[in-house]
Amino acid sequence: MSLLEKCRDIAKTSPLKIVFPDALDKRVIEAVLQLQKYKLAHPVLIGNPFAIRKILQAQSVPLNGLTVIDHNLSQIKEKNMQDYIQINKEKGRTLTEEQANKFVSCPLVAGAMMVKRDQVDMGIAGNLSSTGDVIRAGLRVLGTAEGIKTVSSLFFMIPPGDQDRILVFTDAGVIPTPTVSQLADIAISSAENMQKVTQETPRIALLSFSTKGSAKHERVAFVQEALEEIKKRQPTLFIDGELQFDAAIVPEVAAQKSPNSPIKGRANILVFPSLEAGNISYKVAQRLGGYKALGPFLQGFRKPWHDLSRGSSANDIFEVALVGTALLKGNSNI
Repeated sequence: MSLLEKCRDIAKTSPLKIVFPDALDKRVIEAVLQLQKYKLAHPVLIGNPFAIRKILQAQSVPLNGLTVIDHNLSQIKEKNMQDYIQINKEKGRTLTEEQANKFVSCPLVAGAMMVKRDQVDMGIAGNLSSTGDVIRAGLRVLGTAEGIKTVSSLFFMIPPGDQDRILVFTDAGVIPTPTVSQLADIAISSAENMQKVTQETPRIALLSFSTKGSAKHERVAFVQEALEEIKKRQPTLFIDGELQFDAAIVPEVAAQKSPNSPIKGRANILVFPSLEAGNISYKVAQRLGGYKALGPFLQGFRKPWHDLSRGSSANDIFEVALVGTALLKGNSNI
């Protein structure tokens, strides 16, 4: 059974209530209609009902059965405004009603508020909004998970053909130059999420241009420091670094370059030292290696909040909902 088939089964068994703040988009409408048709989720659309109805009419689909929330209704907006003022008060910041009102006018914020209040299980946006705006709304409303200070992203890389070695690439979408502590957060979050979706034991490689001290450089030392921090925080993880790509994924190379490595060239989570390296690598794997890139999925928030590429297709949005469900409902003992 493929990864997407497994995620679909989880969604069929435990359909989530998912809010889509960027709802004025025919791609979202197409995706949520499929989710609803196959009983894989209970979609909630945020936006002007008349504008959403117009999109549906263009596709000859009735509004009946779809839940639409108009975030600019006075009662909803007032509640969001007061809650946002309280969120900031708890952080030691004082906002005027005018400042709060401006912020909560955004559908992203309305969606994040629904996630925070557990009115929905998960939020998915970014098909119309920028990644920066999606992340800011999540940080300001939801905050980060306990023990994690970093919001990052991961891709599930699905190999071509009949291969079953799914890889996780992280971070390829959020943090340009992570600090040592941020790289540790990225690795720990990715291990938990990878296990939830695949049920495989995470085997993490912290990548570099050096393997176990074969080169001396501040960028190498940076990865070595991250490894030590991760070991202190999560001593039971199967993790090693710094490793070159081939030493991380090819057992024969690992036997030569890093014979004492606990992951023995069988890494399934590849932690890149920078956004530049991660973003280039996933696109090389996708375009030249034939891998399917699922994601990016945001991680590190207190509650599920995911970003889409603005170039996403309706099928991409559909698949993010399925994998997002598995991320929430899957089990991890990390």
